Amino acid sequence: MNNLMWVKCHTLNYYQTIKKISLVGINIFKIHYTKNELYLKINKSDYERLQKYLSSYKFIKVTDLGLIKIKEKIKEYKVLLISFILGIIVLLLLTNIIIDVRINHESTHLRELLLEELDNYGIKKLSFKKSFDKLEVIKKSILDKYPDKIDWLEFEMDGMILNVKVEERIITDINKDDKKCDIVATKEGTISSLKVEKGEALVRENDVVKEGDTLISGIITYNNEEKMRVCAKGDVYAHTWYTIKVSIPLNYSEYQTTGKKKYNLIWINKDNKKLLLKERFNSYNSKTKPILKLFDYQLLLEIEEETTKNNLTYTEEEALNVALEKGEENLRKKLGENDTIIDKKVLKKSINNSKMEVEIFMIVNEKISSLKEIMDNFEGMEESDTRYN
Repeated sequence: MNNLMWVKCHTLNYYQTIKKISLVGINIFKIHYTKNELYLKINKSDYERLQKYLSSYKFIKVTDLGLIKIKEKIKEYKVLLISFILGIIVLLLLTNIIIDVRINHESTHLRELLLEELDNYGIKKLSFKKSFDKLEVIKKSILDKYPDKIDWLEFEMDGMILNVKVEERIITDINKDDKKCDIVATKEGTISSLKVEKGEALVRENDVVKEGDTLISGIITYNNEEKMRVCAKGDVYAHTWYTIKVSIPLNYSEYQTTGKKKYNLIWINKDNKKLLLKERFNSYNSKTKPILKLFDYQLLLEIEEETTKNNLTYTEEEALNVALEKGEENLRKKLGENDTIIDKKVLKKSINNSKMEVEIFMIVNEKISSLKEIMDNFEGMEESDTRYN
């Protein structure tokens, strides 16, 4: 079907003409007749047979169809097409190449460090540009690798030049020998454990402390006399308490897949995303697979799974369990990595306007120790120097 063509001839009796063509053994796929002109859609291989056996009709070619037409058009405009394709390639190359990397900082050491790191990620002169998302990943990786050297980092493309803005981190170490500090409580609680590495413990397990109380002192004493000042070091954990309020709607929606799948194509041009086909499901989950990637341009295959919406209602017991889980989830966002929730209790619960309102009391074992610098009393220190010298 890809090698079809249209031919025409002048005839006053197209029935007779068609009959003669059939006798020659030529297949006719489509016929159109108008004003003594007969148009036939035939195989190209039969065109020569028409001219040979029915030469009196003077069949002439009207136009080629299918691949023949496409091939002839390509051949006709070959130079133009090649020029266009080469132009697109050159344009993509010119708009996606970095000709220079400029690091805006006065420190030679920091500039050399960043140039070396960027080179490891393939970012250098005459390299291809990275997408915004890729640059964000590289930035985060560098910041995570040098937390003590780099405070802030930003990439900015200016045409074909990559500008790197950076701020050096200057750390003031409170734990240096010239700093004196206590460890104080950050909140009220009952001491559950303490570990003292430097300084004097002023509390014991089961002691109740308030926010701001000194837990480990940086002032070392002997026989009630101050001997020296250090920066206290240690960890103190305490049982603290929180009251969390949670509201849970009794009516909720849940989406389930139906098993039906459709496919789509996604074209990504830098930060612009476009679906090439129409969405055919009202509600669906999707996942993508890369098909083609060229510089900042991507073609993705999207697999769409149809979903249906089910409206459901919690029982009172289910709603309470969801509220407890939600309360724990909200509280954990405020806690440290090693802090734990050790107990919880429902204080109040009520149902109003199809919502369950729950008030939860939670006990947490958390770190409450924080450094606080001791301001030197210069007069007292002068007296102390005189006393011990």
